[in-house]
This record gives sequence, C-alpha cells and structure tokens, in this order.
Amino acid sequence: MGRHIAFVNAPTIGEVYPTLPIVAELVRRGHRVSYATVAARAEAVAATGALVVPYTSGLPAESDRDLRRPERADYIATVREGFLGEARTTLPQLAPYFRDDRPDLMVYGMQSLAGRLIAVRDELPAVQFQSFQAANEHWSIARHLGLTVTPRPGLPEHQVQLDTFAAEQGVDPDAVRAFQPLAQLLLYPRFMQFRAETFGERHHFTGPCTGPRAFQPRWTPPEPGRPVVLISLGTVYNRLPGFYRTCVEALGDSPWQVVLAVGERTDPAELGPAPGNVTVAASVPQLDVLAHAAVFVTHAGMGGILEAIRAGVPMLTVPQTPEQEVNALRVAELGVGRPLDPAAPTPGALRAAVEDLTSDQGVRDALTRLQTDLRTYGGAPLAADVIESSLP
Repeated sequence: MGRHIAFVNAPTIGEVYPTLPIVAELVRRGHRVSYATVAARAEAVAATGALVVPYTSGLPAESDRDLRRPERADYIATVREGFLGEARTTLPQLAPYFRDDRPDLMVYGMQSLAGRLIAVRDELPAVQFQSFQAANEHWSIARHLGLTVTPRPGLPEHQVQLDTFAAEQGVDPDAVRAFQPLAQLLLYPRFMQFRAETFGERHHFTGPCTGPRAFQPRWTPPEPGRPVVLISLGTVYNRLPGFYRTCVEALGDSPWQVVLAVGERTDPAELGPAPGNVTVAASVPQLDVLAHAAVFVTHAGMGGILEAIRAGVPMLTVPQTPEQEVNALRVAELGVGRPLDPAAPTPGALRAAVEDLTSDQGVRDALTRLQTDLRTYGGAPLAADVIESSLP
C-alpha cells in the first residue's frame, strides 16, 4: 500500500528538475506524493502525478532584471541569508498544510530550511537531497576556493539567526542543530564530488536523475547536417547581454547552428539582429538540443554538466558562482571540458575555443569513459529505493 511522501524544495529549475523523475518513479510505485512548489513549476510537477502544494516564494523571479550577482567574497553569506529569508516566507504557508495532511516521510532540499524545520517540529523521518557538491569536515566549496564567510555588518551570525527563527516558530533550536536526516541523496555521480571518498554510507550518489519532460516543446535542428552549439548560462545569474553579443559576433554567419538561451532577464532585442544561423530564446528544451549539439557553452550548473556528459557533448565553462566554479574545475580535471577566459572573451577567442574543443580526441575519449560510468548508476529508481527504505 502506498504511503504519503512530501517534497519541499527550492523553486529554481536547477533544484526542481532533477527531482521530477524521482517523484514520477515514486508515484508509479503507488505512493502519494505532495510536492511544495511555486506556480512557475506547477505544470512540471503535476506532470509527474504528484499533488502540487502551492506556495509563494520570496526569492527573485526569473524575470527580475534587478537581480545582481553577489560579489564573490559575499556569495556564501548572501545565499545563506536568501534561503533563511525564503524559510521565513514559506514556512508559515507550508507548516499548516503538512500539519493537517501529515506525511509519512519528508524529503527536502538542502537549501529548503522550511522542509527541515517541519520535519523537526512534527518529528517526521526525513531524507535530504541536493544537486550541488556536498560539504563535510574534509571538504567544502569555501575551503576549496579559499573563501571566508563573514556576516553582514550589523547582522548576527547565520546560526544565531536560524536559532532565533526556529524558536519564533515554536521549534527547539537544539533539536534543529541535532537533527540528522536518515539519508542524503546526492543527485550526481561520485566522480563529480571532490573528496568523494570522505562521504559515508548515509550519502547516496545516485547519478543523474533525468527523464522525459512532456511539459516542454520538442526541438530538432532546422538544418540537420549543420553542427549545433548550445549556449546557456542557466536561469539565475544569466543577465549578461554583452557576453551574448560576443557569442553572436563570434558564431554568427558561421558553419554553426547557434542555439542561444538568454533567460527571462534579457530581452533578445538587446542583442541586435540575429543572423540566420542564430536562434535566440528565453529558454529551450535542453535535453533535445544537447542530443544534437557538438559543443555546450555553459555556466557549469550540475544539471547541465550531467546532461552534457550523458549526451556526449564537450563543454566550455563560464561559471557565475563559487558553486559553479568548483564544478568547472572538476569538469576540467575530468577532461570533458575547458574553462573560457574569465575575463570577457573576444569573439575570435570564443570561436577558436569552440572549434578547438570539437577536434580534441582526448576530450571525446574522456566523455566516452564517463558515459560508461554513468550507466552504472541507478538514477531515479535508486533515489526512490533510498526514499522507500527510509519510510517508517
């Protein structure tokens, strides 16, 4: 007999999309899944068969042009503040719902403090998941990059803020500190994790959790015999019209079919007239495009990296955050991509980098090895197995 499993997650595409095949698998196995998400993700979540539990996010919308990338030294503190603020916004919306319809298990994203606090408050067994490299006493993004984390002037330390918020919500701060999920799902392969050998048996490297996206339009190349380059900097810190103009100048009127996904924060008109071989869109069905692509210019988000490896597509990385920086470093170490010059690349340098990458047999061989490795991972069925094994 199926059980009630709740998912509470951050609203970004990079966090939601990897969970959809897991939810679909749990629904297929007969479980009732309640998934808390925002209106922009509701169609995608509902397509899995889950019940959408709607909430309004306090995070900037994907069309918000005022969002600015934090200074590198401030990034971690800014992210912590942002997700604590999101918990302040979402917990009052979600806590009553899950009190009235108590789940048998809480599955929450690492950045979703609301899910964690509900699990502690209601004494629910829980599984945590994340789609970015995990930290422990041996490794973290901050230590790897030599970043320090300091609170904003006039604000207490993050843990003090979290303790205060928990107490305000009637949750014992000591219980929150002591809380440990039964399992942690890392929605990527072990080879993407720095110091992977230091993570114990509670950490489950699932490999990529990828499935059909019926909620997206299909895509095929307009000119099947012409090579495709996909360019995307994700859905968050993607307002870089100058970079996109460089891409158009570099690859316009070239042998390439260029698919340029600029996000909702950039008006395609800002790039000027697009040559006939360049398609500019807010978003594209990335799995379909990668199936035909020869090169992927990417911000090095974990989801896109895994989709590219799975499709056998080499990468040029343009990371925008520390999290993406360590991903790009790992991509280079694994030999399946190269970084673009962090300074603004010239059109000539960008075009040369694209062309050089396609002719590198070493990169092709590395991609083949990692594709073989990926096939050894359980993906969404493995994640569903871990979740089921955590049910009381």
